[in-house]
Formats: sequence, structure tokens, C-alpha cells
Amino acid sequence: MPFRRLAVRFGGLRALGRVDALGEIPVLVQGTEVVAGARSIAHHLEERHPDPGLIPDDAAARAYVFLLEDWADEALGVLVGALRWLDPDNRSAAQAQRGWLRPLVGRILARRAWRRYAAASWTPESLELVRGRVRDSLDLVAELLAGKPFLLGRHPTLADVAVFAQLAALSRCREGGFIADAPAVDAWLRRLGAVPPIAAALSP
Repeated sequence: MPFRRLAVRFGGLRALGRVDALGEIPVLVQGTEVVAGARSIAHHLEERHPDPGLIPDDAAARAYVFLLEDWADEALGVLVGALRWLDPDNRSAAQAQRGWLRPLVGRILARRAWRRYAAASWTPESLELVRGRVRDSLDLVAELLAGKPFLLGRHPTLADVAVFAQLAALSRCREGGFIADAPAVDAWLRRLGAVPPIAAALSP
């Protein structure tokens, strides 16, 4: 689908707050509909554009997709976010954006993320534990991919999209080298990243 990407600027943070109480990013505006959060956006688009389908018709396969999507968002995403925002080098890289207002927005978002992790007692001292759990997560993804090109078989599903998004973020961290230690996962990421719509979305 054709789309236009808009950067979040300082004034846009208030607008996000009006759209979603958590100020969740990204936000999709499609006609008169506004959908906040990557997961909600994925389901919204799947309902309206089901070809090619990313959610299987089979009940057991569909449940498996949703289970992996939950794991990617609620477990793996938390770990990758901790690396991104609690490690000073990763945080600086995440904040290095173009435009005169974007660094300010980046600092605001980083402060929000820091507060969320601090509320859960996550600190920079937690990073070694986090790195170990990220490695364990990569081992898990490798096991799920054993003998298959994608997580559920021959075709990508929403589970692949959800896990890919988190590991693509990991690849931009200092710990991105962990992926090379899991060859099956590395090959899967390259395979998905070469799919034309995904490659187009990832391009600057």
C-alpha cells in the first residue's frame, strides 16, 4: 500500500496524547480513522487488506500466531527496549535523528522510556541480565525456525512481522552482533528484509 511517513515533532507529542493516552508510536491515519500502536495497526490493516493474509484461517495456527505476537511485543520488545534506552551508547544512537526538533523529541521519548523501566526496577545494572535473556530469545527463535523458512512454515505471518520488528531494532543496537551468532535467525531476517514491501518500509 502507498503510504507517507511523518516524523513526530515536539508539537506532535500533544496530538499523540489526544489520540492515545499512552502517546503510543507509531500512529496510522487512514482517512478518518486513527489507529495507535504497531500491533493495533497491523490488525487494522489485516482486516481491511487480507491479501496476502498474515493471519491463518486455521484456529490452532491463528492462536500460535497470536501467542508469538504477544511474546514479541510483551517479552522480547521489553528486552530490546531495555538495551536501547538503558545503555548510553544505544540511547545516543536512537536519539541521533535529523532535523532541528527531532533530538528534543528523542530526549523526551528516552526520558519516558527510562521512567517506565525505572518503575519496574530496571536500571543500567540490569543490562548484563538483559543481554543474557536476549541471547536466550534468539536461541528460541532459532528453534522455532528449525527446518522452516518462516515461523509457521512456508509463508510469513503476523508472527514473523512482530518478531522481525523487534530483532530489526536489536540489529541497530551494539548487541546487534548477537544475531550473527544465530545463523538461522540471521538468514530469516535477511529473507524477510528482502520482501519488497518490507525492504521499501525499511529504506530511509
